Amino acid sequence: MKSLPLYLYIAIILASCSHTEKRDSLKPESVGKLAEIVILSVSYDEEYKNKIKEVFKRKLDGHPPPSEPTFNIHFADHSFFKGYFKKHHNIFVLLIKDQIKELSQVIDISILNSVQEIDKSKPELLGIKQPNLFAKNQNIFFVIADDKNDMIKKLSKNSDQFLQIALSQESKSGKEKLLGSINSSNDPFTKRSLNNYNYGIRKPKSYRVAIENNDFVWLRKLSTVKEQQFGIMMFESPYRDSNDLSLDSILKVRNFFTKKYVPGETPNSYMKYSSAIKPVMIKSYYSGNYSADIHGWWDVFGDFMGGPSHLKIVVDESRNRIIYVEGFLFYPNESKAEAMRELSILINTLKIQ
Repeated sequence: MKSLPLYLYIAIILASCSHTEKRDSLKPESVGKLAEIVILSVSYDEEYKNKIKEVFKRKLDGHPPPSEPTFNIHFADHSFFKGYFKKHHNIFVLLIKDQIKELSQVIDISILNSVQEIDKSKPELLGIKQPNLFAKNQNIFFVIADDKNDMIKKLSKNSDQFLQIALSQESKSGKEKLLGSINSSNDPFTKRSLNNYNYGIRKPKSYRVAIENNDFVWLRKLSTVKEQQFGIMMFESPYRDSNDLSLDSILKVRNFFTKKYVPGETPNSYMKYSSAIKPVMIKSYYSGNYSADIHGWWDVFGDFMGGPSHLKIVVDESRNRIIYVEGFLFYPNESKAEAMRELSILINTLKIQ
């Protein structure tokens, strides 16, 4: 998916900053899990629901069949938008113009009118974003249409962009839930990594350092109540030319490091990228540098363990190197989307100096 230009949507400013901050401080904290989203509309028929599912329940890349959906959807209408749903950190409001009266029962009419005014004055917008409407660390995105058929067409035409907006909103609120408001300059692990390698990520307190040496870092989080292990690895390799950026070359380097540092539980076994499940590579830019995200599956040579992986590479041309940051999960026989989203948020805190 390509990066979405910010001009395609806009945040509503309803009050001065000082008044807004004061009101926000009195609101409850947002709730909700990663990999779930609340959809608010007035009424749903089967065609309407199916179109919404096509947008937000798209199958995750790099997982074995039948894979998992990107989001678990909570459908809400004006009679059921309260409590958990209303305080959720990631909400899409599908606003059909002849249903304003019903929605005004749960969203202040002044806000709905403001949304319509912006939509009327800027018809090129996909929608309008409003943070912290009912809770702190909350993001709500309004999509406006004349009628239900128009909304279905809008969802179909812009499905990639709407999914990306939902993921972007989740990343913003999820990062604050995982890391709080402390920035990287006050994070001891990040400061140490930047000092040692000139790059680093944010580390939540729940993760411990398993390995940290001159050329490899491994962070781990183990559950005390279930068979669940989170892992994040960081390392680098020389960058010579574009041949180093092929998928085969990237995975060859990655497997070299995991063979050296991540042994399996049986003799001579080690972690590697699976060849049985085709990984998906998405090229983009990260902080102005060429980057690629690889979604795939890891397994163990000589053993039967495995799980999903999100491997991010960034070219640091100023130092002629490729930086690798990978989040991987072991969580057999359970849904993995929520846990993998946590890892994706963390590896995307990568800072290069």
